[in-house]
Amino acid sequence: MRRVDAKSMHNRRDAVKYQVLGPLSVRSDDGVEVPIRSRLERTLLAALLVRAGQVVTVGQLVETLWGDHPPSSYASNLQTYISRLRDRLTRTTIEHVNGGYRLLVPDEDLDLALFRREVAAAREAAARSDDKGSAVARFRTALGRWQGPMLAGMSIPLLASDIAHCDLERLDAAEDCADAHLAAGLPVTNLLPELRQLIAEHPLRERLHGLLMRALCRAGRRADALLAYQHARDLLVTELGIEPGAALQRLHQAILKGEDDEPAPTNAFPVCQLPPAPAGFVGREEVVERIAAMLRPGAIVPVVTLSGQPGVGKSTAAVVAAHRIRDAFPDGQIFINLAGASAAPRDPTAALADILRSLGVPGPAIPEDPGALSAAYRAKLADRRVLVLLDDAADPAQIRPLIPGTGGSAVLVTSRRLLGGLVEARHVHLDPLTDPEAQALLAHMVGAERVAKAPAHAARIATACGNLPLALRIAGTRLATRGLTVKALAERLGDERRRLGELMVGDQQVRASIAFSVTALSPQARAAFAALGPVGPRSVASWLVSILCDAHSTDAVVEELVEAGLLTPDGAGADGEPRYRLHDLLRLYAEDLPSGGAPARSRLVGAVLWASDIASRHLPRTVTWSRTATTADPAPLPDGLSERLRATPGEWLDAELDVLVDHVLQVADDGSVLALAERLAPFLWVRGYWSRLRDVLAAAGRAAARTGDRRGQAWTDLINAILRLVRGEVAEAAEQFARSLSRFERLGDAHGLACVLSDQAILYGYQEYAERAIDAARRGREYFAEADDPLGAVIAAPPLSAALRGLGRFEEALDVDRRAVAQARVLAAADVVLGRCLNSLAVSELLSGDAERAHEAAAEAVRLLRPSGDRYVYLAALRQLATAAAGLRRRTEAIRLLRESRDLAAELGDRLGHTSVDRDLAVSRIGDGDPASAASGLERCLAEFERMDIPSGQVTTLTMLARAYDELGKGADARNARRRLDEVRSDPRDLRTPMLTNIMLQLAERV
Repeated sequence: MRRVDAKSMHNRRDAVKYQVLGPLSVRSDDGVEVPIRSRLERTLLAALLVRAGQVVTVGQLVETLWGDHPPSSYASNLQTYISRLRDRLTRTTIEHVNGGYRLLVPDEDLDLALFRREVAAAREAAARSDDKGSAVARFRTALGRWQGPMLAGMSIPLLASDIAHCDLERLDAAEDCADAHLAAGLPVTNLLPELRQLIAEHPLRERLHGLLMRALCRAGRRADALLAYQHARDLLVTELGIEPGAALQRLHQAILKGEDDEPAPTNAFPVCQLPPAPAGFVGREEVVERIAAMLRPGAIVPVVTLSGQPGVGKSTAAVVAAHRIRDAFPDGQIFINLAGASAAPRDPTAALADILRSLGVPGPAIPEDPGALSAAYRAKLADRRVLVLLDDAADPAQIRPLIPGTGGSAVLVTSRRLLGGLVEARHVHLDPLTDPEAQALLAHMVGAERVAKAPAHAARIATACGNLPLALRIAGTRLATRGLTVKALAERLGDERRRLGELMVGDQQVRASIAFSVTALSPQARAAFAALGPVGPRSVASWLVSILCDAHSTDAVVEELVEAGLLTPDGAGADGEPRYRLHDLLRLYAEDLPSGGAPARSRLVGAVLWASDIASRHLPRTVTWSRTATTADPAPLPDGLSERLRATPGEWLDAELDVLVDHVLQVADDGSVLALAERLAPFLWVRGYWSRLRDVLAAAGRAAARTGDRRGQAWTDLINAILRLVRGEVAEAAEQFARSLSRFERLGDAHGLACVLSDQAILYGYQEYAERAIDAARRGREYFAEADDPLGAVIAAPPLSAALRGLGRFEEALDVDRRAVAQARVLAAADVVLGRCLNSLAVSELLSGDAERAHEAAAEAVRLLRPSGDRYVYLAALRQLATAAAGLRRRTEAIRLLRESRDLAAELGDRLGHTSVDRDLAVSRIGDGDPASAASGLERCLAEFERMDIPSGQVTTLTMLARAYDELGKGADARNARRRLDEVRSDPRDLRTPMLTNIMLQLAERV
């Protein structure tokens, strides 16, 4: 057989044909096999093909490929396999959708889709009295697409139920084909062996036995037909303990009497027990249509479960869907509520007895044995088309006895639980309403005019109700019957402490609905649910659940809460660990439960502090002040967490920021707050989470003041000073630097002094105090040596270089930078540290007259810093590269880099950096032929530099502004701008500022 390699196949534009009805096969239009030899890739493709058009979750695919032991790199491996399939399969789309993947393929390219399409066409033909022969031909074409067992030679547990469903679709089509064959009056010679073979494979299918009996009669073999009935009866009695169904018995009697072998069907009882479809049902159209499609009658009994949290509207949606498809079940619809009077679920034997009585079985004839009850129920529904709606089921054991035994019927189940153990079912999860749907339901309850008059308050009500239909209907009833205004109810519901109390009317209560589910939990799961309430409205990882409830079997507890609809999966965090969330109303209920109090909080704080300590010590050091002086006390952590903290500390901190900053800092004692702040601050600074950093520092400052912790006060002053400096609050920064320095001096803390002095040198540079800057930078480096911190000394080198450049001592600055870069490489310092040193080297090279070397250093810094996550240092690298590009007269490159810098500075809230970049972009507009816009922008920047009291910024901006006025022909304004230069307090020895100004002025040259 001819084969093509992957590369040549990728270049083909013809179609790809897929076969799953037999061994998996992928071929081009002309029969050339597309090679997919990897077992894992073939398994992945099979899973996506069988569920073509459906989203298959990442979790399902991982389990399919690796079972219970996926590799640590499973996410990247899966993406690689998906990418390879996309490369090979040119006319096939594999989408990434909602945490999973969906394969889209034209029907004509997939044999399973063609089989289903041809079977549907055959059934339409069979329904027409004049087209029976055509129906047979179409059925046989469809059945001919099967080339053996589905996915022969492959074992894929995920697809077991799908494969079983397809096998039964094949059997159903074969039965329909035989029926059409007999109805068309075609010869039965070839049909008889086919039917015998099918019966050998499916001996308990009553319809097959009936078809064989009819075919034998058609061949004039009545005696053999009666023997066939006896054989069928013996099988059913022996295997199932039941008599043949009514249809087979009627056929038997007709043959005994020599009557027509196709007795007219009887419709003994259409029964409809469905509750009425509710008024005001909104949304859910896609869910209802999916359920209707899944429940289509076929060879097997389809079972569909509808799950969701309390109050989400499961029963309502199920009843609406059941009414929507009543025509497909002419023998009726059965409705059974499986919820008991208490939290205990209803015994299915009682439900079976009720159903049999409703179907006319007299009381004395109803068996007491559970097995006999199920057999009688299934015999009663045999060969009928009945929809069974089981409401509020508790577990699979309660459902299985109520599943009919023959095709044609269907079962729809609602449950507060996910019912994952019901593997024979297809599962649909119901989410809360969307915002527009919630508003529509509220409008139905209270009138569209009232909602339209107060849309903002109506939206607040919907939000407070969590978009849950039960809560919305209660709120709507209160508005309609209690004389409340929309605004008044919105304000009442806005108070979380009284919200659950407000959401009750008559016997309808959100609190009671939640309580029913919580009461059914195991004690350990109830404790975990209660402990999660105080954590607040944020997602939590399973390790945190383990700590809060002190559980050793966290997976089992989380699984129980998810299964019960009380905890919602919330994707995976940055560290890859699954996360979960409590719906707001569930959270409010949990907050009212006993939660373990102080012991749970103490466990949480201890574990978080120890975990943060491990993570912070395994982050690359990038700032002078990130070397902590203390070690946290060890605390028990869940299995595997310590290893993840060491391997991916940044991802863990990213994932847990909400919990660490917004919750733990509120419940921790003062000492723990300070320790946690010290560990979080470097990470928050590097990531650019400066507003979070301010919150952490505020909590740490309060804790330090309460406890009189002078080192804590000195440390918070230092970090606050740095934050104020980047925001352009120079005077405030100077005050806090001075206070921090004084405190570290009283403590005799050499390392603390080194950190303050090296950053204070940057402040002095902005203030044009060059000698002070040099003195502070040198003293800082001496203190780092005293504290035995050579890496700290490297990190502190750029401020010394900047101070030297401020006095025009470029050669000395260049020497400092080159030594720092070399030392950073020797120490294998983090990319951020090396990048910072390269940034400084780029400036020194540029001012020393070598723009090419400056550009090389800055370009290396950008390459190192882009993936590092330290956006502040990356911003500096972009600016230095832009300046070097301008020095090389690469105008387009410089402007592109400046624009990228401006966006990043805005994101970070770096007021000084943003103003500087805005100024350089403004002057470039002179070169674009728009000096008026340039002047306007430069005037705004000048005002900002004056407010920040940055002399060098004022000097540069005034020089550029004078140039813009010259271009506009405003001579007087230009002379005034140059006169104002003499008024700015600046060091006459500063050669750096005018040189850099002249370099950036090259952007004003006309293009």
